[in-house]
Amino acid sequence: MKQIRATIIFLVLSLLAAGSFTIPAYAGEGSRGGTFLPLGWDAEGEGLAGAATLLIRNDASSYWNPANLCFMNGPQARVGTTKPVPGMPANYSILSVGTTLLGHRTFRDNKSPLSRAGAALSISHLDLELAGGSAWNESTVGFSGAYSINHFNSIGITWRILKGWNDLDNANCSGMAMDVGWTARLREKLWLGIVGRNIYSNISYPNRTENIDPSWNIALARNDILGRVSAEFDLVLKEGEINRFLTGAKIVLFKDLLSVLVGADRRLANGERTILHFGFLTNYKSADISISFKLDPEYAFDKQTYVSIGYNL
Repeated sequence: MKQIRATIIFLVLSLLAAGSFTIPAYAGEGSRGGTFLPLGWDAEGEGLAGAATLLIRNDASSYWNPANLCFMNGPQARVGTTKPVPGMPANYSILSVGTTLLGHRTFRDNKSPLSRAGAALSISHLDLELAGGSAWNESTVGFSGAYSINHFNSIGITWRILKGWNDLDNANCSGMAMDVGWTARLREKLWLGIVGRNIYSNISYPNRTENIDPSWNIALARNDILGRVSAEFDLVLKEGEINRFLTGAKIVLFKDLLSVLVGADRRLANGERTILHFGFLTNYKSADISISFKLDPEYAFDKQTYVSIGYNL
């Protein structure tokens, strides 16, 4: 009973924070040059409103938290797509492939959920047609690695190569960026995670050099609540200030068959608002298919639909 009460309190506090908490100080959002904006990754992570620092534990971890690559069960691959701005000729597509390495760790004669190491390759591409027929393209290639320090701690890093090209004057660019992650088990089903995104970046244009604004996710997650629910709460920091709150939950309706994804993204910068997310995840044998929806009250972005397919190789 104590465990159930603690879980309920955790869920209530998370939802209240994501849905109604406000902070007077706002931090900036996006990159300084307006390029390589964070557009998310797979439909499952987006269905959780990006509260995927701990709940996503497959090859998509190369984006959400590279430390979680140690949780994969063998080789995996994933593809996905979305239209980042509905109504405009734009497409954002992703591909990730990952695997575990060096076998599982053991703890008290039992196999740990962590493998000793993991690695992944991730690729994304954005193509956008601007007014007047101009084209804008951005691609990233990421190389990720993870290592479990012991049976309850893992660390990871993703190094991304960035390339942007278009037919505008002096707008082509290239560069690199680095993400880092850490995941720790506090108790059997309680987890803590920290991810630093773009903690180093350098983008070179013909006449200047710019950076992508770094951010930090501090996440707490509870797995298998009542055997059916896993929930996560993320605090996102930028420039030393609170930028947003993320809350996500995965609810298993039929084990190994169908789950519901729900989430809320409480943004405190560039127009304070709460963006709701929801979606579905279905599993069939070695494959999983996700579809999710992002409901942004800003008219410019309105509703976005994400679709992704994963496969255990």
